[in-house]
Amino acid sequence: MDTSSFQRLPDSVQRLVTDGLDQEVENGLERLDAAKKRGSLSDEQLASLEGDIRHAAELRGRFA
Repeated sequence: MDTSSFQRLPDSVQRLVTDGLDQEVENGLERLDAAKKRGSLSDEQLASLEGDIRHAAELRGRFA
């Protein structure tokens, strides 16, 4: 993925995006942990949540 256009954004916008992705990963991990402890999600739902977390983390890594 070409991130050159992202790098041209103002620092404050870049920070807003990366902080949001960091928060999304953190919130996802907390939801995943809580759901596993409660056993409230199906295996398919857990896999979907894990995929969302992985996607946000990968995207965040591209902007580093």
